Amino acid sequence: MKRRKNTPPHTGARGGKPAAGEDPRQGRGPGKRVKPAPFLPERLPPLPGKGRKARIADPHAEREAKRYERPIPSREAIIDLLTGQGELLKIEKIADALHLTDPVDLEALTRRLGAMLRDGQLIQNRRGGYGVASKLDLMPGQVLANAEGYGFLRPDEGGDDLYLSPAEMRKVLHGDRVLASVVGIDRRGRRQGAIVEVLERRSSRLVGRVVEDHGVVLVTPDDRRLHQDVLIKPGEDRGAHSGQIVIVEITDPPTVHRGPMGRIITALGERLQPSLVVEMAIASHDLPHEWPAAALNQAAAVEPEVTPAELDGRTDLRKLPLVTIDGADAKDFDDAVYAEAAGEGFRLVVAIADVSHYVTPGSALDEEAKNRTTSVYFPGFVVPMLPETLSNGICSLNPKVDRLCMVCDMRIDADGEVTRAKFYPAVMRSHARLTYDRVWQAIGEKDADARRELADVMPQLKVLHKLYKLLAKARRRRGAIDFETTEVDFRLDSEGEVVQLAARERNDAHKLIEECMIAANVEAAKFLQKKRIPAPYRVHAPPPASKYEDLLEFLREFKLSLPPQDKVAPADFSALLKKIRNRPDASLIESVLLRSQSMAVYQPGDPGHFGLALETYTHFTSPIRRYPDLLVHRAIRYALAGGKPAGYFYSPSDMANLCVHCSHNERRADEAERDVDERYKCAWMEKHVGEEFDGIVSGVTSFGLFVELTESKIDGLVHVTQLPNDYYHFDATRRMLSGQRRGLAFRLGDEVRVRVLRASLEDRKIDFRLVT
Repeated sequence: MKRRKNTPPHTGARGGKPAAGEDPRQGRGPGKRVKPAPFLPERLPPLPGKGRKARIADPHAEREAKRYERPIPSREAIIDLLTGQGELLKIEKIADALHLTDPVDLEALTRRLGAMLRDGQLIQNRRGGYGVASKLDLMPGQVLANAEGYGFLRPDEGGDDLYLSPAEMRKVLHGDRVLASVVGIDRRGRRQGAIVEVLERRSSRLVGRVVEDHGVVLVTPDDRRLHQDVLIKPGEDRGAHSGQIVIVEITDPPTVHRGPMGRIITALGERLQPSLVVEMAIASHDLPHEWPAAALNQAAAVEPEVTPAELDGRTDLRKLPLVTIDGADAKDFDDAVYAEAAGEGFRLVVAIADVSHYVTPGSALDEEAKNRTTSVYFPGFVVPMLPETLSNGICSLNPKVDRLCMVCDMRIDADGEVTRAKFYPAVMRSHARLTYDRVWQAIGEKDADARRELADVMPQLKVLHKLYKLLAKARRRRGAIDFETTEVDFRLDSEGEVVQLAARERNDAHKLIEECMIAANVEAAKFLQKKRIPAPYRVHAPPPASKYEDLLEFLREFKLSLPPQDKVAPADFSALLKKIRNRPDASLIESVLLRSQSMAVYQPGDPGHFGLALETYTHFTSPIRRYPDLLVHRAIRYALAGGKPAGYFYSPSDMANLCVHCSHNERRADEAERDVDERYKCAWMEKHVGEEFDGIVSGVTSFGLFVELTESKIDGLVHVTQLPNDYYHFDATRRMLSGQRRGLAFRLGDEVRVRVLRASLEDRKIDFRLVT
């Protein structure tokens, strides 16, 4: 199974035709409008020098003319118009100011305003007046719920989350996109918000268990963050009975006065089996997994081999010994690499599958790829972003066949710094399909069998390894944070049962490819910055203040420290990781350091990547399985053709909306993968009830200890009742649980031995007992 390297549709633009929800000939786009918020101001402070009847010049008129047969003013022009007014405008006044009178144009304007409402650019009050959301101090973002009933708003533009009280959370569900305003500061110093309008509801489907009470049928969601039961309408239970696991579709979202209502789609069974885990995750997270006929037809129409006509304008690299290096079970190959000595440095060629040649903006394939945003990887199963005829076929850089690619050709000096780079379309032929483990056995462990097997490419692998050492030195020099993460691999039998679990650590072959990909990603970001073409950048902000304060408190217990939040740099984290590397509690401290980091997101601007200690960064290297990478390829292709920013298919506002969409769907995929991993861990531990394992205390609470098993990295709870009999007191400051009578004390990082007491696949919980 191939994981994503270097660790997601409301665009307002669709190739060659209008965006759904805007064009009068198309139906309404995804997302449900809700009743406008009742308490918005009707008048705004007037701006000097701006007359209410002033005609707004459209800076993107040329772009709109290319997209639409009958263009109307762009989103940017509408925002400029509303920004210059001293009041919110009804649609009639907007149309008058934009000189739109034809019924067809008025219908298009109505749809465009609706799309801008949905994307959080505009707000509409109860009198029908439109205003710019940012001018009303409203922020769009995603609702993140807590099982205790409260929640947070994660702003689309980044920054600290906004606290949402349980009363506010009754209006929404986890995953909804809303507009919110800051209404105060709570007792803990957090900004407190109020929901003004729901922009878009989360996916309508969820998985839960049926509960019947006096003839009323409810479904309790499996996801504990969905803290409201779904009331099943009479006659919509499809014969399901109490205790069954079902898939539900919400037909009526929650309001202030009642919870969500819905209907049962299908029953999955009485008891959750390992074979149902992936199906349940797909349904719970509403992952698109069925291909529209139009997308399949387009994929089937693609030539399975590169044609002579497709070689025009491409550099021929078929004789260059490019190779792919991936996991043993990978089936889609995005990237190939080649390196050679050049003076005192190296030439590095990174060739990436040219997906943008086959998936064009606005096509059925593009719409479905955008909808999916990313391939989702489960043990033994993948929900791909593209149909397999593309992802495993003509787009994949399979060995010994011609493939189209986009190349980043770099020169790297003796210090491991890229001195120049160029991009160009090419045709290539992979000379070998290699695996990480076999490459490491050959170049790292000097295994004779591996060296004989890879004899044809050994000279190149040796050069790549030398280059990697230079790149790794440059990485350390700039202070990039290097977390030594461990992944858990599951092996399943034909029935979907977990038959093997093992922790897998990265070797230098993994890191070699990662450094090559990072170098290409950086050069892609620099190229697009220089050309000023709208594109998604990969942004990783410094740790947020709230997480950082908790981290400093945690480190004090281990007599460790970091600089203040406003002065901390990536190099400080790197130095601390190096300091703790040989400690027995290193994995615990490292996991806490990792959890303190901000979440990386896609943004149209580029404030840099804190973790990698880079001023600019994007994702260029995985267009088969990441939609942002495909967008980057399109931008590079457009720039290479001499295109200018003003005429690009995607406007800055389009790209901003796409970045929000991609970030959201990336989190959706991560959560689905994490849910499956947690359940499979429980399924594995069910087989080992009664057995003993070594572990380390990874968390201390008033109700017990969380213990991470040393070998498998599986977490479980030792409840206070499973500790030696005593009165235990919890010291929150020191994160210690101590016994009053026996004097036993448990702290973070303590080594312990535990026995598996029980494991629940449904509850995703594992209970241990301390072995005395």
